[in-house]
Amino acid sequence: MKKNHVFLMLSLFLLSMSCVEEEVIEAQNLYGNWENFIYLENQDLNKVDTYVFDLNGKYYRSIAFKNPETNQTLGYSMYLTGNYILEGNELVLNEESRLFNLGEDLYEDIDGLSEIDVVENTTVSLAFKSSRQILEITKTCSPLLSSICIPVTAYNRREYALFSPQ
Repeated sequence: MKKNHVFLMLSLFLLSMSCVEEEVIEAQNLYGNWENFIYLENQDLNKVDTYVFDLNGKYYRSIAFKNPETNQTLGYSMYLTGNYILEGNELVLNEESRLFNLGEDLYEDIDGLSEIDVVENTTVSLAFKSSRQILEITKTCSPLLSSICIPVTAYNRREYALFSPQ
């Protein structure tokens, strides 16, 4: 009898957890700077992937390399701009400009990046964690690139500042 009681309680707990609704993302909660950084020990650099969302539907994204001691931006491997549409917990990204480092070096000044074809209508899923201080962006991985794809990336909220290359 005691085993049945424990099993029933565990079943009810798991059922209640599966019925929890996800928070609906609103533009004012998405607004601001979001960063994911990785320390590259072999390069002694921080690789910083940044999204900035404005309230007017514009977004900016960059992958920059920074000095870990001074936080000074040394250069970029990617810089893009575009528009976004928020639909519930999904975000549709439409790039307007995509600049990419096609050189042999790890990073370039913004002026050294090359313009490449933009990607239109990329849909990603969003979820907040830790009282809206972490934004998880989930993308669908192409079967062709699945071995190098990271489907879920967590970005930390940063103090909002106008995003422009240094």
